[in-house]
Amino acid sequence: MTVMDLKNLERQLKSLANGNRLRILSALKRKHSMTVSDIASHLKITIAAASRHLQILEQAEIVVSRKRGLFVTYRLLLTGEPWTRAVLSSLSS
Repeated sequence: MTVMDLKNLERQLKSLANGNRLRILSALKRKHSMTVSDIASHLKITIAAASRHLQILEQAEIVVSRKRGLFVTYRLLLTGEPWTRAVLSSLSS
């Protein structure tokens, strides 16, 4: 493993080490695609907090975003590392 691979692995593991982010991933697994406000409402957190958690997950290449007009929707990136897919498959749906 290269140093860059280790840094990517560390970033991904850290992004998964948070209860709210795991809850976001579980919700996305069930709903397939959600807006930031939908996620905030579902988790009962502020839009700013949801946005920050989603930004971290996107930087870790676990979710992807798509801007549609005024709304940004997020969905799981299912083509990631095999271990990331294993974590996602273990989340309740």
